[in-house]
Amino acid sequence: MSSESFIKDLFKSFFRSLFGVVGIGIGIVIVLMILGASFSGSSGVPHSTTARVLPNDQWKVTSFSSETPTILRINIHGTIGLDHLTKADIFKQLVESQDGELRPGQVKAVLLSINSPGGMADASDSIYRLLSEYKSRYKVPIYAYVDGLCASGGMYIACAADKIYASEDSLIGHVGVLLSPPFFNFTDLMDKLGIASKTLFAGKDKDSMNPFRPWRPNEGEAFQYIIDSMYDQFVSIVSKNRPKLTPAILKEQGARVWPTSDATEFGYIDGTANSSDEVLKNLAKEVGIEDNYQFVELETQNIFEVLFGAKTGPLFGPVEHRVRMPGDLHPDLYGKPLYMCVF
Repeated sequence: MSSESFIKDLFKSFFRSLFGVVGIGIGIVIVLMILGASFSGSSGVPHSTTARVLPNDQWKVTSFSSETPTILRINIHGTIGLDHLTKADIFKQLVESQDGELRPGQVKAVLLSINSPGGMADASDSIYRLLSEYKSRYKVPIYAYVDGLCASGGMYIACAADKIYASEDSLIGHVGVLLSPPFFNFTDLMDKLGIASKTLFAGKDKDSMNPFRPWRPNEGEAFQYIIDSMYDQFVSIVSKNRPKLTPAILKEQGARVWPTSDATEFGYIDGTANSSDEVLKNLAKEVGIEDNYQFVELETQNIFEVLFGAKTGPLFGPVEHRVRMPGDLHPDLYGKPLYMCVF
């Protein structure tokens, strides 16, 4: 066999294998799409959440039913505005709790499970308003149970609940606003090193807080005005929903987190609960379904995210190697107003 024939056969084998692998991949994607569609609901309308039955207050798990009265759990876990804790994700859960695997009117109450340091101010406000609208529109009570941390944006969202309870070792509060990261000015150092810079811009204050030139008197007032306005709004939301916490008290206390006992005394929460089961039992009793209900959450993570969500390796680009130091925020939070507790 000549070397030319050998090379041709080699290329044929390579491309035959390559196209075979690509064909298998396309086939898998098609199968996954069909499976996803099969779980979209009997109505044929595609849904982006999946119902999962959780243990009730007796630690019993039943099969999912589209008829049984339901208490919906919504998780406020982690940083608000990131991952699966966005306005869009909460909106999906609320909408599809009335028009998905669950039938209209099947949800009789909502239990918020909270363990969050807060996060983006706009996302916190949006989620609070969505929950408030849901409660008003469908006439269902909302309870919240804190197991760990309910700070800043977490507290903001918790204000949508009729009752807030927490475990004994939880921390609650931190009513305040932060703009991150902090601003620095390097002009003195640049002068010593003989370095100069020039920023091209148009529009008054477009280069406000530029770290490479001396700051003008009162520079940053526009940013402070925004932060003050958002702080006043935060204070207003809390004082409206937690009557013992007047604006004067909140401003005097400052942005602090409080142990459960103090948070109860001040009025941030309504009391201590040994577990979420206790709160769930009381909520089921309030709406008269304690003898017959299911406890359900609607997951927004789909099968594609489960299989392909980890973006590592050569297929999805380079792996990011980064060690986060204490207080180091996620890059998506930089330059944004935050209702967030940063220890």
